Amino acid sequence: MRIGIFGGTFNPVHEGHLAIAGEVRHSLGLDRVLFIPAGRPPHKKGGKILPARHRLEMVRLAVQGHAGLEVSELEIRRPGKSYTIETVKELERQYAKGTRFYLILGLDAFLEISTWRAPEDLLSRCNIVVVSRPGYQFSDLARLDFLGPLDAPSLSALDRGRRSRYEQRLTPDTRLILIRVTAHKVSATQIRDHLSGGKRLKNLLPPLVESYIIDHKFYRRVTNSS
Repeated sequence: MRIGIFGGTFNPVHEGHLAIAGEVRHSLGLDRVLFIPAGRPPHKKGGKILPARHRLEMVRLAVQGHAGLEVSELEIRRPGKSYTIETVKELERQYAKGTRFYLILGLDAFLEISTWRAPEDLLSRCNIVVVSRPGYQFSDLARLDFLGPLDAPSLSALDRGRRSRYEQRLTPDTRLILIRVTAHKVSATQIRDHLSGGKRLKNLLPPLVESYIIDHKFYRRVTNSS
């Protein structure tokens, strides 16, 4: 079985997340992609992150009707900070031996992977799928020494849209897979800013998620009255 792991704060989950998961699943022939909302994301600070139970419910609503996309409560249920390496280890215990895992990351996140907990262990346990992100170049990966030499012309071809995929072996059992996905100019920050400013979302969110946010009055700007 081939399982995609798609983690994040999902604050909130949006149409771009669903599109990326669908494209990666189709490109790699994955049996399913697990959306795993972080309980306590170690790299996110501040009070703008909604409580985990609400982010989890929004992801549940978002994946409804999407074949092969599922949601996992694994990081929500686990106490402490949500370290990806611990998530992968727990999934290895849950699934049958021989299951292959594919960790899906945006290019921006992967460029910071050296700051994560036990990155070498993580890269040895699962395939790493890095998807394109607006404002970032695959050529930037050349500065990550732990990857070894990368094929510069292939990275350039990805950046220019002349190629959609490139693979390189990380260990005897795992691969680095770079995928140029359809560009979606939408981000959770943009959505929060729109909602805070009272702007229309213009189909940036799954309808059920948008209704949930409106019903609960999330992300609204708080004003002080005198």
